[in-house]
Amino acid sequence: MNRRPCPICGASDQTPLYEQNFHEGKVSLMERYLVVVCQACGFCYADLIPSQEEFNRYYEDMSKYEFGHKGGAVSQDHLSHFRNIVEFIEPHLASPETRILDVGCATGALLSVFKEMGYTRLEGIDPSPSCAKIARDLYGIHVTRCDLMNFVSPHTYDLIIVSAVLEHIVDLRSAVAKLRNLLKPEGLLFVEVPDAERFHCFLSAPFQQFSIEHINYFSRLSLRNLLNVSSLQVIAELQSVATFQRVTDPDLLVVCRPSGVSYSTIAKDEVSEKALLEYIDASYEIDRRVKEKLQTELARCNKIIVWGTGTHTLRLLGKSLDRSKILYFVDSNPKYVGKELQGRPIKAPEEIREEDLPIFISTFMYQDEIISQVRGHLALKNPLITIY
Repeated sequence: MNRRPCPICGASDQTPLYEQNFHEGKVSLMERYLVVVCQACGFCYADLIPSQEEFNRYYEDMSKYEFGHKGGAVSQDHLSHFRNIVEFIEPHLASPETRILDVGCATGALLSVFKEMGYTRLEGIDPSPSCAKIARDLYGIHVTRCDLMNFVSPHTYDLIIVSAVLEHIVDLRSAVAKLRNLLKPEGLLFVEVPDAERFHCFLSAPFQQFSIEHINYFSRLSLRNLLNVSSLQVIAELQSVATFQRVTDPDLLVVCRPSGVSYSTIAKDEVSEKALLEYIDASYEIDRRVKEKLQTELARCNKIIVWGTGTHTLRLLGKSLDRSKILYFVDSNPKYVGKELQGRPIKAPEEIREEDLPIFISTFMYQDEIISQVRGHLALKNPLITIY
């Protein structure tokens, strides 16, 4: 794993706040990382992480954004969220002739909302070949299979969208400079990132904001700092929320434009460290209750099936989740099926045969959906273990 200077100011003086352990590097890309705060500018980010090239391969090979078990269609929650984004952006757009590029567009569902509203010059880029195919088949939207830094276009754009992208990027300043170069001189950049100032206000599963993929934790000031050093001026900003399934997450929305001015001075962020420490403390308390409940449930079982192979499960392995009791894992993402986690196979939901074994549902967000799938679509009678 690589040491990482501050992605905004470049300083190397950092203070660790938390160590996130996943206990498995095959499915999860890495086994651990450190959450740190830059002592120079106050930005909080993950250190000791893989290179951007390794992240790119992970998103190409292991993408979970195709909604494959739903035929590629996004949920109503996602559609509602995308409509809110379009409502925030549209007052700044000149006409339906606006040329729009969505970077990291997944299946193109956000672009499809623009299409519904009469916008026609729509493009996306995404590293996942499955996402590109779904965008074409479902919405008739062209998506180039590519990561941002390798994207080449004959056009510059009136609007570039980076929704839920910058929190995944290793080299932030290079990425934002690339976006700046793809913009027309009078173009607009829309950015959506999780709002780290409010993680502690919207807490569900413990430490879930420190996921395998999220490696940058933005406050309003740190995001402005990043944009300013690339000569981008914020013209609209909104602290919002995004609700998916059972989870409501804090969201930060920004529209900015080229300013022609490069800011050499970065304002010190005095908010992020305090906010993340509050989130960490609150997560520890929930974590303690979750582990106690899980240990009580597991004491009654000889063997279990674990449904879910994400951050939640990876954190529990080696702690409250006793590997010796796990017969196998289940995941709805076909890209995980057939692989192994901690020496146990990962199977598809349709492969569950042992109706006497309890199924531990290892997720907060999708707990209700999985219960419905087990009892409804699969018609299984297995005992269910839930901890939320």
